Amino acid sequence: MSMPAAHDPATPIQETAPHGTVLAVGAYTSSGRGRGSGVQLLNLQESADAAPVARHLATVDLEDSSFLLWSPDGTLLYAVQETSPSRLAAIRVRGDGSSARLLDELELRGAGACHLALGTTPGTLLVTHYGSGTVETVMLDEHGVPAEVIDVHDHHDHADGADPHPHQVSRLPGTDLFAVPDLGLDRVLLYRQDVHGQADLAGEIPLSRGMGPRHLAADHESGQLFIACELSGQVAVAARRQDAGSLRQAPVTGDTELSWSFRGAVSASRQPGHNDVSHIELTADEGVLLVANRGPDSLSLLSLVGMRPEVVAEVEVGEHPRHFTQLGDLVLVAAQESDRIDVLRRHGEELVVAGDPIPAPSATCLAARP
Repeated sequence: MSMPAAHDPATPIQETAPHGTVLAVGAYTSSGRGRGSGVQLLNLQESADAAPVARHLATVDLEDSSFLLWSPDGTLLYAVQETSPSRLAAIRVRGDGSSARLLDELELRGAGACHLALGTTPGTLLVTHYGSGTVETVMLDEHGVPAEVIDVHDHHDHADGADPHPHQVSRLPGTDLFAVPDLGLDRVLLYRQDVHGQADLAGEIPLSRGMGPRHLAADHESGQLFIACELSGQVAVAARRQDAGSLRQAPVTGDTELSWSFRGAVSASRQPGHNDVSHIELTADEGVLLVANRGPDSLSLLSLVGMRPEVVAEVEVGEHPRHFTQLGDLVLVAAQESDRIDVLRRHGEELVVAGDPIPAPSATCLAARP
């Protein structure tokens, strides 16, 4: 196992910073799995004509934080821990990011938590558990701290003998639905919350066998869904239609029924060999897709100008790019096994290296404070 890269004095990391973007970095920490020390808070200062400068602000000791999510006002940072059982932590972060304090941890019912999202019902969070194959709804207290699990959905109930692995929970814009790609079921399951926070299964999008859907990105009205398929190394496309068709899909709003159908898939990388595709995002203008490739260890840019997505640019990054985030035209990539964050910049349909990598042992997730 490789050890964390020694800190190069020339790398632009300093100890304090009053301005800039606060970036939270999750990490694997447990013995034999990761080399991180917990959740790091960095301050990122950037300009259009210079490489970004990262400064360390604070570290919160937290085991195997696999995904991070800020509260809408940026005062709380939520972290799911890929443990058994899973845990959900709430961290209070000072306004300038210079200090952070763990408020509480809630033990969940599932195992191997890997993603979370804000619920449509106020005061709730939805959590996916890769290990146990479940999706949980968590109620928050009046201070925004996780208080109790109020709902559990077991994907084994829909597995038909397969091994479920829900990997993400994502709100579909323009609807009241959540999409949960399940890598083991080769399906995207759709959920809707009621006024009490309970989540009900509302439909599904079946993909071809062996694709392994991991993460997805939806346009602003969810007319198209772009699905990163880990097992096939592809990006699948699902398009929305105005009839229920053969999908088990409940009405979204009023009397209108919406459903999505699989329209095909394209390779996520131009490089040969196996590709465990991980994260996918649309750019803010929805003009291109960004996709992280593990195996090729690259970030691809896919143009959406034609009839189907097409890789038009691809930049090498560190080993095992698990997640990335965008700050304007800046793209930060968590390269888990290279213990670093790669810094790229997008110019239209071009990607370029924008600065030296930022040290970040076993980085799993990046979350910029709103």
